[in-house]
Amino acid sequence: MRCSTSSIVLIPACLLAGLLVGCPLATDPEQPVALELDQTESLESLASRTLERNLRGRSLSTETQGAWQIFHGLLAYGSDFVVQTRDGTQGALDYLLDGGMINGFEANPGDSYGDPPRRGMRVEMDPSTKVGQGHRDQWLAIVSQCGLPLETEVRVDERTFQLRDWLWQAEYDLPRNLELEFSWTLIPLTIYHDTDYRWIARDGMEYSVEDLVDSELRQSLPASVCGGTHRLIGLAMSLKKRRAEGRSVTGVWKQAEELINESIDLARRNQNPDGSFSVAYLHRPGWTRDLGETLGTTGHVLEFLAFAASDQTLSEPWVERSVRRLCQVLEQCEGTDLECGVLYHALHGLSEYQQRIASAQKI
Repeated sequence: MRCSTSSIVLIPACLLAGLLVGCPLATDPEQPVALELDQTESLESLASRTLERNLRGRSLSTETQGAWQIFHGLLAYGSDFVVQTRDGTQGALDYLLDGGMINGFEANPGDSYGDPPRRGMRVEMDPSTKVGQGHRDQWLAIVSQCGLPLETEVRVDERTFQLRDWLWQAEYDLPRNLELEFSWTLIPLTIYHDTDYRWIARDGMEYSVEDLVDSELRQSLPASVCGGTHRLIGLAMSLKKRRAEGRSVTGVWKQAEELINESIDLARRNQNPDGSFSVAYLHRPGWTRDLGETLGTTGHVLEFLAFAASDQTLSEPWVERSVRRLCQVLEQCEGTDLECGVLYHALHGLSEYQQRIASAQKI
C-alpha cells in the first residue's frame, strides 16, 4: 500500500511504468551533476510550502491503508495529520487514541504491574508486511514524539490504558528484543525518563538507558535498516538529552558523540553534486536516476542531521543544498503514489530541519 494523492495528475506514458516503483525522470543525466537549484525562495518558505502541499495534497484512509502508512504520517505531521475514516475526516492521533480501528495496529493487555495493580499495553510485531509494526517499539516511538503526557489515555476495544502502560510494557519486554534493535526503544525512554534511568525487566535483570546506547554502538550501521540512520537518530536524541541534563559525556556517551560526528562527516563527504545524499546513505558514494530511491536516502539522512547536527552545521551550504534538492524531488514526485515510509521520513526530516532553523534564528 502506498501514500496516494487526492487529485488526479496526468503523467506521460513514458514515465508511468517507472512510477510504480519510484519516480525516475528520463531527463536526469546518466551521472550526477551540480544542479542549478532555485535560490530565489528562502529555505524557510520552501520547506513550509513543501510540507503544506504534501499534507493537503495526499490522503490516507483507514479503509485502504494500514498502520504502517498512518503511523508514518503521524511521524511527519503529529497531531496535524488527518485520515479518512468511515465517519469522515478525523485527526489521526485522536482517532488512534480513541480506539479507532487501524489495520495492523494490534494492541493487547500485557503484564500486571504497580500498586494498585495496572496492566501493561503490548503492541504486537508484524515485520516485513508494510502493514503492521515493523520494528520493536516503532509505534511507541512515533506516538511519544507527539508531545503527549504519560497520563494520556489509549482506548483498545473495551479497555482504557494510559501511555505509561505502553511504555512500561516496552521496558518490561526488553529481553524479547532478540534483534538487538533498540533504535525506537531509545526514543520514548529518552523523552519520558532521564538518561540515568534504570528498570527491572521480565528476566529479572536490571537495564538502563546507557545499556541500550552501548548495545546500539556495537551494531553495524551499514548492515542496519536504512543505513543505520534510525540507530543514529536514537543515539542523537539520547545524547542531546544527556547534555541538556548537564550530565557527563564520558564512556559510551563519548563514543556515541564520536560516532555521530563521524557519520555527519560521512554524509557530507559522500553527498552527490546535485545535493542529494548517497543511495548508500552514509557509507560510500552512490547515485541513482530513481527519484523514489533518492527521496528515501536523502530524506533519512536529512532526518538524522536534523536531530544530530549543530545549528552551525545545519546552516552550512552543503546541508542547505540537500534541503533544496529534497524539496525539488518532492515537487517532481507530486501526483505520484509513493511508499509511505520513504515519503514521510523525508517530510519528517524536513519538518525537524525547519523547526531547528526557526529555533536557531530566535536566539
